Amino acid sequence: MEIIKGSRKLKDIRLLNPVVTLGNFDGVHKGHQKILKKVIQRARAIGGVSVVYTFDPHPLNVLRPDREPPKITTFEEKARLIAEMGIDYLVCENFTRRFAQKTPENFLQKIICDRLKPREIVIGHDYAFGKGRQGTVDLLKSTGKALGIRVDIVSDIKIKNIPVRSTTIRKLISSGKVSLADKLMGRYYCLSGKVVHGQQRRIGFPTANLSHIKDLLPQKGVYAIYVETPYGKYKGAVNIGMNPTFEGKKLCVEAHIFDFDGDLYGREISIFFVKRVRGEKKFKDPESLADRIKKDVSFIKRVLR
Repeated sequence: MEIIKGSRKLKDIRLLNPVVTLGNFDGVHKGHQKILKKVIQRARAIGGVSVVYTFDPHPLNVLRPDREPPKITTFEEKARLIAEMGIDYLVCENFTRRFAQKTPENFLQKIICDRLKPREIVIGHDYAFGKGRQGTVDLLKSTGKALGIRVDIVSDIKIKNIPVRSTTIRKLISSGKVSLADKLMGRYYCLSGKVVHGQQRRIGFPTANLSHIKDLLPQKGVYAIYVETPYGKYKGAVNIGMNPTFEGKKLCVEAHIFDFDGDLYGREISIFFVKRVRGEKKFKDPESLADRIKKDVSFIKRVLR
């Protein structure tokens, strides 16, 4: 997949029969995957190329930073997941206040039609665009009809009777319901970062302390996880919390990796959340904490078996 930063650069690239989809695609969840599969299917049917048009930063980061939702995926993660679906081009527009002033009609004509020159457009049923998100699916369909552009609307999907949306997935993750969020995404929620030095507490369970780079953290507590390291993939447990037993003042992400004794300091690892085991708890002393961790580890090993 080729990543193109800014639609202006498309003047140097002739896209052959583009089938285009538009959206933020945070999380690249099963609803997004349905749209992307449709784009690829239509591109193959007409001998064209599949194109995803998205923004970075998130529009709310520019317009209302106080209301910007925490990201399920970083831009790098999102690009990798979209590429793995089989998309040919990812066009990433730099979103600015000036860009936000474009009317829906101007956005469609000057950006989408004049620069991407789509043969077909595929969007979700609730897609909105242009200044104040005033552009509707009906406007896109009528514009497409007038210009000879086929417009396909992809319907919503539900899993366990829950509409698959990024907003819902964020709420599930932040409330600790990672196993349900995983079902809506079609994969485990992931946190990646470098291993840094943490507090040296000798209770018999060495941990890799993650310098996380996401704002979206699962609710405090202990989780069953898989851990991807430079040395391979392992099972493990992670605690997200303040370490109340030790009067901790800082939120930490500490992973105990099963059957591993290598040096990870300064190395990047990825944690994949499988199931929440329990909430954060303050124990009366380190020994009581160690006893509970033994029970947690035994339970998690059964979960991941």
